[in-house]
Amino acid sequence: MPSFQQLFTQANGPKIQYHGKTLFWSDRFPVSDGDKLKISIEKTNSEYIQGISIDITGNCEVQGKRWKKGKGVKMIFWEDAELIDPKNIEMTVFTKQGYILVQNIWECSDHLGVKFMNSGVNGAAMIIEEIPNGRRYYCNDGHPDENFDDIIFSIQKVSGKNGKKRI
Repeated sequence: MPSFQQLFTQANGPKIQYHGKTLFWSDRFPVSDGDKLKISIEKTNSEYIQGISIDITGNCEVQGKRWKKGKGVKMIFWEDAELIDPKNIEMTVFTKQGYILVQNIWECSDHLGVKFMNSGVNGAAMIIEEIPNGRRYYCNDGHPDENFDDIIFSIQKVSGKNGKKRI
């Protein structure tokens, strides 16, 4: 099984073709300023704790709390979160960028047992499925295999600026 990281490096881009499938290193999920999103970690199947990283040029609001820092924020949502329901995360995005950067992440430990977040290395890749008002992501963590079920999550637009429902 090849390292998808090497294939992404050789392709010099965020997507590659592998055995008839389009694999992504990350995704630019399209948004408009004020979009309300529903994020759901639907399933995990890994020895590692799985999560989602959402990088926003701008800021966001989650559970009534505004997250701001400099020119942007990186929101991290873990499958085992206790303060938020990982199957039902609502986030409002405030950005002029036109997209948020989405990537799957996982927790690792080094040889001393120190935990750290990892992403985009070795076997990491995503298959993206278009769904109504959003996308579903089937992801591998750092172990290369062809299952793409280490974490499965979705992001959907619930409403746009001024609360307009998306259909």
